[in-house]
Amino acid sequence: MLLLSFFWLLIGAGVGALSVAAGWGFAGEGWSRRNIWLATMGVGALAALIGGWLGNLLFDRYYTTPTALWVSVLGSALSPRLIGRMKHLPQAQISKPVHPQ
Repeated sequence: MLLLSFFWLLIGAGVGALSVAAGWGFAGEGWSRRNIWLATMGVGALAALIGGWLGNLLFDRYYTTPTALWVSVLGSALSPRLIGRMKHLPQAQISKPVHPQ
């Protein structure tokens, strides 16, 4: 399983690199830090590792790699958009209660 875990990390980093190249990563959301492509690849690798282990628990060992691949694709494509959307949510403001007089 250790070898499969390294393989899932490699798959996830590759999917993260493809999402950077397609403009779906964190750089596509307007984040202008220097090594943001590395964060996108890291999210893809982490999502693949989580997907592989979840696939191992839920399915059989033979279905873990496709599960890791699809969880990595979804994680590296959707997580930047979800984080960007959460950044732009209006903050709840505490206002003073209005009492009719």
